[in-house]
Amino acid sequence: MAQAFIDLVREKFPDAVVSSLTHQGDDVVTVKRERLLEVMTFLRNDPATDLKLLRQIVGIDLLTFQSEMTGGGSIASIEVTSYAAQHKPKGEPRFSVAYNLYSITQKKSLRVRVELRSDDVKVPTLSKLYRTADWWERYTFDMMGIEFEGHPNLSRLLLYPEFVGHPLRKDYPVRKRQLLVPELDFPDLVRGPGPGPGGAGVPMSQTHVGRSNVDPNTYD
Repeated sequence: MAQAFIDLVREKFPDAVVSSLTHQGDDVVTVKRERLLEVMTFLRNDPATDLKLLRQIVGIDLLTFQSEMTGGGSIASIEVTSYAAQHKPKGEPRFSVAYNLYSITQKKSLRVRVELRSDDVKVPTLSKLYRTADWWERYTFDMMGIEFEGHPNLSRLLLYPEFVGHPLRKDYPVRKRQLLVPELDFPDLVRGPGPGPGGAGVPMSQTHVGRSNVDPNTYD
């Protein structure tokens, strides 16, 4: 239990805490976006907390969750139901960013959360404080469209640059199709996507990896 960590945050930053809760072993404190970096620096560097491991950064979309009795399709599925999108009141703040921290020395974890309105999805980067924040922030930007101000390279991590939208948002259509873009040509011993023999859709047996009498140093 990390309730003591929450108490320290409330004591040190009384005007920064929006809310807190402890439920089934999860200790969560929600702080104001403007104080996030200050609070996270304290939690990382103060010996009383020593939360030096950033396990994960998670983006959460609660588009119509507050108007569903149990969350329904709005939280249990990837896409919000069409009826809910048209008729249910939209919840604000719609988005949350959760930072899952862990103290190796004290063997305790804490989740710090920031709430964001749908018309302002910007938070300060933590990449200078936690090295692991670099790719986690890029992932959250890629999937959820959260913008991390001050990030040294806030570009997509899993999807290609021409991809339109953010697929883990509740209003992203599950069956949406993206425009085709030219494939990138890159040599690789086991061919991945790209033009030329042995590219996408070609069985392994038809690439030089599955053929005999072929120089293994030669790429398709």
